[in-house]
Amino acid sequence: EKWPTRPITIYIGFAPGGGMDMMGRILSEEMRKTLGVAMPVVNMTGANGAIAMDHVNKQPKDGYSLYGISSATSTFPATGLSKLTYKDFGMIGLVFETLPTFSVPWDSPVKTPQDLIEGIKKGNLTGSNSGIGGMWHVPQLIVMNALGGKFKAIPYEGGAPSAMAVAKKEVDFGTSDLSEALTVIQSKMVRPLFVFDDKPFHLEGFGVIPPITDFVPQMKDKLDAGKGFRALGYAKGIPRDRINKIIEAFKGAMASDTVKNFGKKNLLPLNGTVGAEADKIWMIQTQVQAWLLYDIKEAKRNPQELGIPRPGK
Repeated sequence: EKWPTRPITIYIGFAPGGGMDMMGRILSEEMRKTLGVAMPVVNMTGANGAIAMDHVNKQPKDGYSLYGISSATSTFPATGLSKLTYKDFGMIGLVFETLPTFSVPWDSPVKTPQDLIEGIKKGNLTGSNSGIGGMWHVPQLIVMNALGGKFKAIPYEGGAPSAMAVAKKEVDFGTSDLSEALTVIQSKMVRPLFVFDDKPFHLEGFGVIPPITDFVPQMKDKLDAGKGFRALGYAKGIPRDRINKIIEAFKGAMASDTVKNFGKKNLLPLNGTVGAEADKIWMIQTQVQAWLLYDIKEAKRNPQELGIPRPGK
């Protein structure tokens, strides 16, 4: 049987211009060369990607509708945004890893990492992210919890809008991927203060962005829970032979110079894990992040309600 015979749509649950959108478009460009059909990208924003996820789940299980999975989905069992989890969806493959970056307006009175840390401890700051329980909100919560502080979270429809909110001074600080904030950093509208990592990052044209562990050493053991991923997935039920064809096209895209150069240029670390191994990473991340939110009383639902066990259980 010849397949595919018509366009395969990639649904992205976030606004154009962000990391998820960029992922969808670069995969579309490269995977169509193998699959031989157009792969339009449709942005369907809302509920931290849950609206797009629900839409894809309702489509015929024929392989013509794919879903851009961000690690924000790992928090759904706690946030209550969706009942859909890794039990309902599978992975084609992991594309990019993330580098959560905490930034402030360029001329903000919050000038140093220590200033931001003290502001979170005092609880008098507002912080933008890509949605409550999202891939940029979770690192904020982990930092807040480690410091015993608080802040007012202001959600936006993606990491790029979160960074732009900082540039427009709508918030005191914001969190996004470094790639999503790159343009406004280069324009000297936004100043990165630290990365959610235990290693510094040297940003060409700016200098060294220190790791949070330089200022909050106890964060070292908490970093894995806050780092995320961007991936391509599907609603389970699609014939296996079609999934295998899509995975082969994905592998070809990840091996291409186009994707490699794109990742390097946009500060997006490549991953490339596919199939069952990628499914396992998503499952573990869901267990860790959902229960983290529940334990620090930021959850609206007990993950156990959806059969999500505690990590290690």
